[in-house]
Amino acid sequence: MLPERNADRATRASTWTAAGAWLRSPATRGTGSSYRVAAMASVLGSRTVPLQARGVHANATGACTPGPDAGPWTDMEETFTGSELRVAVVDLDATFECAQLRIAANDDAVVGNLQWELLEPAYPDVGAASRSLATRPTPYYALSSELETIGVISREAWGARDTMCVTPEDDWYRMAIHHTAGPQTANGSVIERLQGTQAYAMDSGGFCDIPYQMLVGFDGTLYEGRELTLLSGATGGGNNPGNLAVCFIGCYHTPDSDCVGGQGHEPTDAMMRRGQLLVQTLAVLEEIPTTEDAIRGHRDWPGNSTACPGALLHPRLGELRDGLTWFSATEVDRSWDDGEVEVPVGVSTALWIDLENTGGLPWLPGETFLAPTAPRDEASPLYDASWPSTTRAATVEATVEPGDVGRFVLNVSLDQEGPVTQTFGLVHEGITWFADPPWGGGPADEAVELTVRGVGAGPGDDGTTGGDSTGLADDTGGDDELPGGTMGSGGDETGAGTNSLPLPPATEDDAGGCGCRSTPGGAPWGLAWLVVLLAARRRQRA
Repeated sequence: MLPERNADRATRASTWTAAGAWLRSPATRGTGSSYRVAAMASVLGSRTVPLQARGVHANATGACTPGPDAGPWTDMEETFTGSELRVAVVDLDATFECAQLRIAANDDAVVGNLQWELLEPAYPDVGAASRSLATRPTPYYALSSELETIGVISREAWGARDTMCVTPEDDWYRMAIHHTAGPQTANGSVIERLQGTQAYAMDSGGFCDIPYQMLVGFDGTLYEGRELTLLSGATGGGNNPGNLAVCFIGCYHTPDSDCVGGQGHEPTDAMMRRGQLLVQTLAVLEEIPTTEDAIRGHRDWPGNSTACPGALLHPRLGELRDGLTWFSATEVDRSWDDGEVEVPVGVSTALWIDLENTGGLPWLPGETFLAPTAPRDEASPLYDASWPSTTRAATVEATVEPGDVGRFVLNVSLDQEGPVTQTFGLVHEGITWFADPPWGGGPADEAVELTVRGVGAGPGDDGTTGGDSTGLADDTGGDDELPGGTMGSGGDETGAGTNSLPLPPATEDDAGGCGCRSTPGGAPWGLAWLVVLLAARRRQRA
């Protein structure tokens, strides 16, 4: 989609010639007899760099040889000015088979990448029309909530010009994958590169808007291109109808002359992961099959002679076709086994489960929850006051990106003896349960199951906390640590509530095996702890 003629620094040094105060390109052919010359350049700093072009007729042998019938040198109009990127166009005074470009010799050092071409504009007036609009008209299409959810940046947000396209499209049944075949950024900005790409598409007259429906940055950012209600203009060969165009910003050939300035890029993991999420979301929304027949590279659609989307990206198209839901998880580890977990009646006991994020969107604290199911959205008998709500048991402490593992800490409590079985599922609030297609990919609601048995107080105890007044539960298994709990994790000041007790503070004596320390009351911590444990065991044996 970029200008066909590469004139980067290396090319200018080897093929351009000096002519007085100017550096002049060779005369090169356009697409037939044409009158418009368009260029895109990277310029260091804010300096204005004038470009000039002229038309050249081909001789009898078809060679582009400047002669007395060449047109006059004409200043090109700069139609887009970014912090680095510039677009310039000029209409020649007649049609020519060939053209030349020139820049002042003292400007050569500040011009980096430069591309240009002689072309016959299909939409000669759209660039000027779009630049003249003072206000934005009502858009043809508002970005859908689904595309907003996966983070697609709208046209308005990235500063797109108003579209000049009018041909509608309402039946997307296939998809073409492209690349822009140029740099990934302009002055480090993906958005400036995107703005310049749209400006060139329209100001050159080649397109009525940027020709792609969606674009992907090297960093995984996603952008709305041409509205989804308008016909694509990207794929050619009679393949535009119904063919939704997704374009990766950058050049994904090996570093050679196929890329401007030799800037070939390896596809990044972020680009591929987010590109897959975009492709899979579009496939669901538009009911496009995720097969090799329906989702192809630009060069795979008949009637095209192109290497797009590049030698490095094309072999990875299968990754874009692989199924990926927004939210899914796989269990990694948990703090309880498949048997019963015994907890003292009235005592909050902490359990945990580790889950890997195998979906395409991150899990967020306060939005992604482990929640009781069967039924959903009803209070569980295991409800604990620490839960986010009566129907949401736990959330993650920090954002869990796709591919990472997150821990859900689940506090449970019972107010009576006996077993209770509860299943848990995952939900991203306001969007989907993980068990529900199309945006959820599992696990099922019943995949996480927990059976908790409430254990009552032993004889001789007052029974108010399921143990003695320190909050220590009956020792039914001969172990001083309760199932799912960790000694020393804290509790309230009364000793009731949390299934744990504080451990004695560490001292330098611990290294020698003593572990004793005087308390303000004069009793050593170790002795006080031993008294509590022995008293508890006596009550149990009694």
